[in-house]
Amino acid sequence: MTIPTAERPTAAPPVVAVMVVHEPGDWFAEVLRGLAEQDYPDIRLVALVTSTTPPGVADQVRSTHPAALVRTVEGNPGFGPVANQALSLVDGRDGFFLILHDDVALRPDAISQLVDEAFRSNAAVVGPKLVEWDAPDVLQHVGLDCDRAGQLVDVVDPGERDQEQHDAVRDVFALPSACLLVRNDVWREVAGFAPNIPFLGEELDFCWRVHLLGARVVVNPAAVVRHRDGFHTRGTLLHATTRRERHRVRTAMICAPLAQLPLVVVRLLIGSLVEFVVGVFAGRAQEAFASLRAVVALVVDAPLIVERRRAIRPLRRVPAREVTSLQLRSSARIAAFARHRRALREQHTSEVPTIGAPSAPVARTTTFVGLVTIAFVVVANRGFIWGGLSGVGQTMPLMPHDTSPIDVARAYLSGWSPNWFGATSAAPTLLGALSVLGAMFLGNWAALLTAIVVGAFFVGAVGAWRLCGAIGDARVRMFGALVYLALPVGVLAARDGRRDALILWALLPWMLDFARRVAGLLRDERDVARETSVRAAGSRRAQLLASLLLLIAIASTFSPATLMVVAFVAVLLGIAALLTATPWRASAWLVASLLAGVVGAAVLHLPWSVSFVGTGWWTQLIGAGHPLTNASLLDVASFGLGNVVWRWVVVAAYVPVVVVAVLSRGARAAWPTRAALLTAAPLLIRFAHERGVIGIRMPEPLMLAAVSSLGITLAAAIVFSDFLGGRQRALTWRQLFSVVSTACIVAACAPVVVAGASGSWSQPPDTLGRLAAQLPTDAAISNGAAITADATTTGGDYATLYIGDPRLIHAGATTSSSNVAYAIVRDGGLTGLDTLPPAESSLTKALHRAVDVLVTGESLRAGRLLAPLAVRFVVVPLRESTQYASRPLAAGNIGDGVVARIADQLDFRRVYTATDLVIFENMAALPTVAVLDERSAVASQQATEASLLAEPLTSRGALLSGLVPHRANVGALSAGTVHLAVPFSDRWTLRVDGARIAPRVAFGATTAFDAPVAGRAELRLRAGLSHRVLIAMQVLLWVFVLAITFNPSRFRGRVRAAREVVEVSLRSDDQRVGVA
Repeated sequence: MTIPTAERPTAAPPVVAVMVVHEPGDWFAEVLRGLAEQDYPDIRLVALVTSTTPPGVADQVRSTHPAALVRTVEGNPGFGPVANQALSLVDGRDGFFLILHDDVALRPDAISQLVDEAFRSNAAVVGPKLVEWDAPDVLQHVGLDCDRAGQLVDVVDPGERDQEQHDAVRDVFALPSACLLVRNDVWREVAGFAPNIPFLGEELDFCWRVHLLGARVVVNPAAVVRHRDGFHTRGTLLHATTRRERHRVRTAMICAPLAQLPLVVVRLLIGSLVEFVVGVFAGRAQEAFASLRAVVALVVDAPLIVERRRAIRPLRRVPAREVTSLQLRSSARIAAFARHRRALREQHTSEVPTIGAPSAPVARTTTFVGLVTIAFVVVANRGFIWGGLSGVGQTMPLMPHDTSPIDVARAYLSGWSPNWFGATSAAPTLLGALSVLGAMFLGNWAALLTAIVVGAFFVGAVGAWRLCGAIGDARVRMFGALVYLALPVGVLAARDGRRDALILWALLPWMLDFARRVAGLLRDERDVARETSVRAAGSRRAQLLASLLLLIAIASTFSPATLMVVAFVAVLLGIAALLTATPWRASAWLVASLLAGVVGAAVLHLPWSVSFVGTGWWTQLIGAGHPLTNASLLDVASFGLGNVVWRWVVVAAYVPVVVVAVLSRGARAAWPTRAALLTAAPLLIRFAHERGVIGIRMPEPLMLAAVSSLGITLAAAIVFSDFLGGRQRALTWRQLFSVVSTACIVAACAPVVVAGASGSWSQPPDTLGRLAAQLPTDAAISNGAAITADATTTGGDYATLYIGDPRLIHAGATTSSSNVAYAIVRDGGLTGLDTLPPAESSLTKALHRAVDVLVTGESLRAGRLLAPLAVRFVVVPLRESTQYASRPLAAGNIGDGVVARIADQLDFRRVYTATDLVIFENMAALPTVAVLDERSAVASQQATEASLLAEPLTSRGALLSGLVPHRANVGALSAGTVHLAVPFSDRWTLRVDGARIAPRVAFGATTAFDAPVAGRAELRLRAGLSHRVLIAMQVLLWVFVLAITFNPSRFRGRVRAAREVVEVSLRSDDQRVGVA
């Protein structure tokens, strides 16, 4: 059904008013009445009503305009695509189109004034003077200026009164799409609005294309139209600013002349960067980022831009300089900013209610606090950033500096677990992760470790900011982030080198935030203290679950104990669900998501995580655990701070926890209950363990403290939200408690602020690491031609036994029957891999027995038991200058007792003594790869402890040094038995001049090769096919989870969406033509 424009009753050209109607309000009657009262003689109305609009609106249109043509639009495709339907609904090329929003009220002579001006100025597009709906004496728009980057700026100032200062007809670059009079032939020539711009930005694209024709766009202020301009309050369009900016950048790239495209790109990039910097300081960071994001999205939009430029090529009928001469030479943003500041200065004299308060003071304050926080973190970590880490605690190098990421990847694929003596089992996932991370940092392991430590502060703060969004607005979020940073857990972890605790502390808020999003737990906008539950869509929930699983897997890659901590948090949240009125379905999702994340992370660690199942699984997860120190409740509550004054200051942070736990009731008690349990339960468990009530091994204290600090942060956010909400009301006892609680939490931040002045959180030097570094790279064992255990001259690999206080042993340790911790480190020093627990093997069992003999004094020849294990040195750490190891043990000084026992041994000699550690040398040790003499070769075929204690083992020298299992290790061999101090496996191969020698078990645990001939020996470990298949499956699992988490289909979707033309489906509500 069409409207033939040739049938008109007068000589006046017909005007077809095209109005797009979408869920209007009570004011719509005034809009229709204004159109009906026009004095222009030939007006036809086409009303395009969206299907979501109530049915009575169409009847309202018909009652006011009986001749109107009403069509219903399926859904809400957008203003531009719907308005374009006039091209198919109206025949002919004469007359005009009047494009209208559904919230404009025209004065009776508005259309007559517009048509008259179109003829007088020979204009293709004419627009009216738009004024405020409720204040007609206030100007809204009198045309729009534009710069070469597509930035539009109003000709009038915000809130400017109409005093006829803009009543002259003038050419403008663009006009608002609220009311446009367009010549019919021009509208058809340019094909209406851009089909790929449903909302926001259609007027710029349309008017720019009109200028390409050489046609005029003018504004006639004699035509006055009132405009509500309520798009943001009426629509449900998300990310409106981002969409507007993206359409602007696209339009600038599509319509700009080809020769100027490089300059336009530079202008867009520089302008967006400047706008972002200014926007951050002006409190409009999110809006400013939209411009930068739109410029970056040009990569995605390139196909659309090329296609649209090809489509509008026939429209380019005038030289480019004629179009650019209509644009501002300077930046439209600068002009808009100057006008905005002028409007703010004049605001105190204005009586117009439409001008609001000064822009975004809250956002500006929040942004400023965020910038100050970032600066503080950078300054407080400047020593780490510029000087690196001292190596204290677990901040030893992740890998040797001469190891490349490719070498790490090969080691991971070889099926060799490098911890302790090594084992022919799956390597820890950390080895594979380091190969990827190391490649990203170009093999700079020190920079990678620094990035992990320093980046943890930013990651933790952002995680707390996200999580506190369940409690309050941006101010509450920022306060929660500050509290989480200021509580000393993260600082103590960085100071004492507790890498695993620091990573858990940084990622724990993210884990809980993803879990609550999976559960659909959101903040009730009507009452911020309440909680509401919204079920997430299936695809979104899968993405959140994958994100949660990925975070738990990353944290547990460095420390398997993370799995138990997260499971513990899930149990606490389950208990909280029983105590609150949270919907059971949401609570079930909250708990189940965390537990599923733990199980899923274990699956991602396969095949390494197989060691977590079976006997000794708790030791595999927790390690040696933390010893008893008889810490008081104050020590536990202050997270181990040494300063007595600061302890009590930090304890003040628990005041908000008590307040929210006592005062919150009913629907408001969900997050307070969770906060109280997360805070109190870890403290009580730690205190009970310190007092011996709980006898199982526990993770290090800072891991449990990370859970408590998160609970304190949530409680602090809750009381701060109450504090902000009560400032405008009369003071009540609840507000008084909120004020006191907020003051306490602010005071508790003081220790961290003071500690940041040092630039490295006062991190102590790595005394133990420096002293242990005196050990040679390759120890030697020789005595002339026959090498025995009594002297040293020839090189060979060896192992070092660290034994004593578990807090001072930074490798993955276990405990002996006497509760003495011990660990094995290969020559070359500690690396990040050594912090993980070892794989169970025959050598670890042999070592356990040897350590028992050593510390109990059962035999004075314990060195001979350690000889086939290649344990050359024994290091007994005595003390360390960290808060983590500062408290004395309940059992006394373990190190002194161990030193006394070793001093009684006949096979050990003391080679270094200091107040920090003692180093002994085992004179009976063999090299890692040794050639045994005949007597020792015979003894190697026996598996009895008595045979080892009876006579010393001797060798003819080390076959080779620098053993790397996944490579070919070459040495010159004379006929004899080659002993390898690694667990037996038939995957080890020895070839002598090409002849393969089969391995056998030696000393009941190690590996030996009986070589009857001399020659060139090549030793290596064969990689099993089954292991490679398992690794391939593991990689596929990680890629699958990463794909769900980051959803690369979004990129493809954006490319498709950029080129997609919105389809508009119309249906008729009546069969009347609507014209006489």
